Amino acid sequence: MNNYIFRKTLHFALTVGLLTAVSVLYMVWLIVGLLPQNEAQMRLETHALQNELERRLAAGQDIAPLPPSNLPYAVFDLRGRLLGSTMPQYKEDTDIRLLGRTVPLIVGGEQVGILTAEVLDSPRWGRVLLYAAPPLFVFAVTIILFIRHGRFVRGDILRPLEELHTVVDRMVGGDLSVPVSYDYEGEIGTFCHDFEKMRDELRDAGERERIHKEKERLLFASLSHDLKTPLSSISGYAEGIRYGVAKEREDIERYTDMILKKAKELTRSIEDILTHVQTQMHEMSIRKEELYSKPLFEKLFAEAADAAAAKGIVWNQTGEVPNRLISADPARIAQVVQNIAGNAVKYTAPGGCITVSAEADAGFIHVWIEDTGCGVKPEDLPFVFEPFFRGEKSRDPNVSGSGLGLSIARYIVEQHGGTITCESVLGEGTRISFSVLV
Repeated sequence: MNNYIFRKTLHFALTVGLLTAVSVLYMVWLIVGLLPQNEAQMRLETHALQNELERRLAAGQDIAPLPPSNLPYAVFDLRGRLLGSTMPQYKEDTDIRLLGRTVPLIVGGEQVGILTAEVLDSPRWGRVLLYAAPPLFVFAVTIILFIRHGRFVRGDILRPLEELHTVVDRMVGGDLSVPVSYDYEGEIGTFCHDFEKMRDELRDAGERERIHKEKERLLFASLSHDLKTPLSSISGYAEGIRYGVAKEREDIERYTDMILKKAKELTRSIEDILTHVQTQMHEMSIRKEELYSKPLFEKLFAEAADAAAAKGIVWNQTGEVPNRLISADPARIAQVVQNIAGNAVKYTAPGGCITVSAEADAGFIHVWIEDTGCGVKPEDLPFVFEPFFRGEKSRDPNVSGSGLGLSIARYIVEQHGGTITCESVLGEGTRISFSVLV
């Protein structure tokens, strides 16, 4: 885990701590080194100088060179004449200024001179600034670090949290369109990125929910249309027989044929809806078995050819079906062919033509079913495999069907490892092809 905030805070704390420790040590050294010496130490130094000078004067020796001492000092006679000095302000032509600690020099019980020692007062402003410059610099650096860390906390922690709070409020209100603009590395950045992923998922889920509700609306509309229409026809023909509208045997047979036809359409619509529900819940049973492709598809093509001939449509098969061993559910593959061929027959006028063909390559059996029907509008092509789609013909009550056939066919083909596509030209016809994995 990238502990960005922890590392930044630890680095800041260690830097400030180190600077503070150095500043404290320096100030201790400064205080010890610059404060005036204490009175006891000064007395000892002065007393030592006094003894040494009195010894020299008692012996009649010249006091120059002056005895060494840690204290700056000067020696005068009783008339104030300068005898010697380690203080630069006392020279022969300088007025006598007895500053600091002054003691008499006694020889043989008589005072023979004066010793004055300069008291080390507090350093002047120049020295103060010179010695205070390092801690002032450390203090300035510490202030800068505090400011930078404050900007980091504000910019990299508080601001993104405020932004997240605002976005969450918008999300609670149902607005999932507002993104989080914070996009930097670190823990907060990673959290914002994860939050954005969650927001995108919620937005996509909301869109899927909207589409799902729209499909539910279409489902109920389709159910009301596809179930009500055949039921109305069945009811009408049954009433015709019941109340003697159809009296002759031929009329009764025609009425009963229509009742059976509408009942089959109703049964097919219900089966399509149940199958669609199974595909949506991924509960459709696919029982694959090893079988050869040629007898399977030739049988299915022959059945579809009979339906086309009954409507007066020419059925044309080009080439032979390749005989490959495939793993497939024959009932489900039959459902695919019946749905595609059924649509071709449904939307092709009498006298039209339906052409089928099949071929094999290294890994698939490819099947084409092409008609000369009404075709599909270009803007409708992306939706032909969507549930309940029937294009312009969905408004024609004479065209039966639930609009689920191609959606179910796509699901079955994909479960067999293949793909299904549609090509169409409005007014000229449609070509649908699918493949089955060998």
